[in-house]
Amino acid sequence: MLLFFAAMTSALRPIFPLDPEQNSPARGVLMVTGRADFGGGPEHVFQLAKAVARSTEVFIACPREEPYWGRYESVVGPERMLEIPHRKITFAAFTRLVRFIRVHGIDIVHAHGRTAGIYARPAALLARVRCFYTPNGSTPIACARTLLYAAVEYLLSIITRGVVAVSGTESIALAPLCAFSDRLEVIQNGVEIPLELPPPDSRRIGPLRIVHVTRFVFQKNSHLLLDIIAALRNMGQLPEFEFILLGDGPGRAEFECDLAGRGFGNSVKVLGAVSNPGTYLANAFCLVSTSRWEGLPIALLEAMARGVPAIATDVTGNKDAVTDRETGYLYDESTPRAAAQRLVDLARQPALWGKMVRAARRRAEREFSVEAMADATLRLYTRPHSRGTRARTRQPETLPEAYPVHAITGAVHSSPLV
Repeated sequence: MLLFFAAMTSALRPIFPLDPEQNSPARGVLMVTGRADFGGGPEHVFQLAKAVARSTEVFIACPREEPYWGRYESVVGPERMLEIPHRKITFAAFTRLVRFIRVHGIDIVHAHGRTAGIYARPAALLARVRCFYTPNGSTPIACARTLLYAAVEYLLSIITRGVVAVSGTESIALAPLCAFSDRLEVIQNGVEIPLELPPPDSRRIGPLRIVHVTRFVFQKNSHLLLDIIAALRNMGQLPEFEFILLGDGPGRAEFECDLAGRGFGNSVKVLGAVSNPGTYLANAFCLVSTSRWEGLPIALLEAMARGVPAIATDVTGNKDAVTDRETGYLYDESTPRAAAQRLVDLARQPALWGKMVRAARRRAEREFSVEAMADATLRLYTRPHSRGTRARTRQPETLPEAYPVHAITGAVHSSPLV
């Protein structure tokens, strides 16, 4: 099926031009996502849809699942919703999508996530409307399956008006998958910035709450958290902390089995997926991330918006959110004891922790607001179309001193990446 769509896309491009005389403001935007369950991806679409809907008619195609089907419906109304399968490509869903675009006079399709990107872009091509794509994370090429994914992504990028990387480091990972370098844009994820927060000192009463937001999948690497907790126990520091785990996923049962065998007692609580993670973050001393890679993690940004320092793996996406030694710490995933030591350092140094609390909040306000993300996205929708410039050199494997592509976050980035 993937190869079918890829072949069809390349064959039809000469027949259906990518730019059908449309640089005017969007009359209707269809956001397509293969997920509406708990997670950062659905939350990103929800926040973007709410903001864009203030000035443009928004439609949403997604699975009928909770909690986000209901949340999306509350923003756009039931008549602007289209049900599609959860992360599954079917020809029936593809044809429904094309029909929905045409019936409602939609002129922009914005696909979010890999599955949605595979069939929303050919659907937009057949309907002769503009299409944009936000992968929300780039899976490293490690096997035949991910190599096939990379090939399909490259082919589909030919008919994509703009590919959105949600962070500077993600743009480097996505660059080899884009046929035209000047269609790759950086628009950083944004979150709502709470106006009021609990007093910071209230978070230092009793065991210090450490929040870990996850899906129990390979990417999130949550078993590493158990190694961090074990290191704290070996250091004699575990009683000072309480770990709260939020999230669900296919690997949860295996994780809980591993947890039970470690003998951590009541120091670790697995609460599963929750509808109000912000409440737990607002009362957290620190957030810990163990991911192997990210796009720009919503949980980290929500933590920063609440003045919560983060201790996160030094990987794509995380390093865009966390300024090492300023808003938190970055650590190598091979060194769980280093992460444990950072937790102890913050517990022992209230002044340092307070400084990071203020710095995290300021950076979230300055760089990661929903309003900045939405404004940049709307500008991208109406920007004059690029006919495509192919990159002549291979993209670097390490971060350069500045973004290698256009960066839209309210202003063009010119400072070094952090």
